Amino acid sequence: MRLGLKEKSETKPVLIVGAGPTGMTAAMELSRFGVPIRIVDKLLTPSTTSRALAVQSRTLELFEQRGLIQEMLRIGNPATAATIYGNGKCLGQVHLEQIKSRYNYILLISQAETERILREQLVRQGIAIERGTEMINFSQLESSSQAGQGGVKAVLRNFEGVLEELEAAYLISAEGSHSMVRHALNLQFQGKSHKQSYALADLYLDGDIPDDELSIFTAEHGFLGVFPMGNRHFRFIATDPEKHEKTDDDPTLAELQKLYDEDSHIPVQLRDLTWSSRFRINSRMLHTLREDRIFFGGDAAHVHSPAGGQGMNTGIQDMIDLSWKLAMVWHGKAVPDLLNTYEEERLSVIRGIVSKTETATDAFNSDSVIVHQLIAHIAPVLLSTQLVQQLSTGLISEVAWNYRASSLSQTDRVHGNLRAGDRLPDLDVSIWESDASGNAQSGKARLYEIIDPSRFTLLVAGGESTTDLSPTWKEQLSPWDGFLKLQRITPAPNQPEAKIQFDRSFGSGQSLVLVRPDSYLGFVGDHDALPALTKWLNQWFPPIAN
Repeated sequence: MRLGLKEKSETKPVLIVGAGPTGMTAAMELSRFGVPIRIVDKLLTPSTTSRALAVQSRTLELFEQRGLIQEMLRIGNPATAATIYGNGKCLGQVHLEQIKSRYNYILLISQAETERILREQLVRQGIAIERGTEMINFSQLESSSQAGQGGVKAVLRNFEGVLEELEAAYLISAEGSHSMVRHALNLQFQGKSHKQSYALADLYLDGDIPDDELSIFTAEHGFLGVFPMGNRHFRFIATDPEKHEKTDDDPTLAELQKLYDEDSHIPVQLRDLTWSSRFRINSRMLHTLREDRIFFGGDAAHVHSPAGGQGMNTGIQDMIDLSWKLAMVWHGKAVPDLLNTYEEERLSVIRGIVSKTETATDAFNSDSVIVHQLIAHIAPVLLSTQLVQQLSTGLISEVAWNYRASSLSQTDRVHGNLRAGDRLPDLDVSIWESDASGNAQSGKARLYEIIDPSRFTLLVAGGESTTDLSPTWKEQLSPWDGFLKLQRITPAPNQPEAKIQFDRSFGSGQSLVLVRPDSYLGFVGDHDALPALTKWLNQWFPPIAN
């Protein structure tokens, strides 16, 4: 037997429109899975301004598995706390070191640098971004019963004005907030525009603002945020009480100093302005991420307040979710309905992020004295509780979001806390392999070191470690040889805390945990759940006879 549907579904490439972090992540992932892609961007050169600044824990975990983390850590600046000030004093802190990840901080790094790292990875994978190339028209081809007949016909125009007609299997709109594809399909980008204006800048400063904390000041007319990028280089964002328009001249250093002095009680001297701009916040999202063979991700699908620094991260994670599913359907290894779970899973996350950032923005930007008095009185109480610390760090870092409600997630009799749809925690474990004589040999590893981001991994967690897996198990799973990797794990030895975390996650008995390529859990069950697991595999990834 082999894995796959009766006919390979595609031969045509996937067209990705937009080469920002969202589009480049899609290109990186799809090409890793052996899917041919074209990635185009109408800009002739990459942007050099920093724009998005925060890379969250969940994104760092995913980038580590894809070999990108070392360069990010080398040039990024970790922030281990977010300190909130008001009425001339510290109101409290969000302790980011409580994030349940090895990356228990926010890494502050210019978006231009994040894009450079992704661009260099694409070069290593043999992918060239077609710059100065714009998609000017597209239409969906009618599907037929014959595999490969559906798709998208696109018209591309390069920087010399040369037109090309391209047939693609799928189209990914990663064009940003002004998505031409979204407008052409007349999809509603529902939400609101905030009335406040903001000043944004990258600059240097001298004074007692910490280099390892996000500093947030509440004031009567809005808020001020000062975020460290390392070596006294800071991102500056402030509500503009003068309500300048985006088309007005960019903020000057003197104007930024005035805004700072009005909002903060900590004396600093701003200097060496790198760049500045003005903007307004839009909080909007699509309520569908798919139109047949067209998919939306990143700012083309959702825009919101920069509160929490989650916009770029959410777009990257959109594509991590979509790409492995699209690749398996493209290769004919999964049923087409798998693609419906992209929208199921990501819309709930997007909705939660848009809602929570909008609430925070409305509160901090209020010009109501009463609202700011409430913040000053309530924030110290809330931030002193462990529950609020856990909730806030989990949401900001994006490690707490899950896909439990997805039709792709199945939980069958469990003893631990993990459920299908959860993110796999990166625990220290013992891994077990059999030598040539069938004797079990162990070694130590982190879970994220043994999870393969190019296929499924079936963890057989807990139970007896000294015996090999039953031949019956291997026989029942043989149709998925090469599709999933089988790995036995037990708690790491001589680490009491690691054992507590292991038993809390997997339970004290033996469990079966199927980890998806994006390190979320597709199936979770106990030792007797193998029939339910093979039924799940048959439903989504059916094997066929040779």
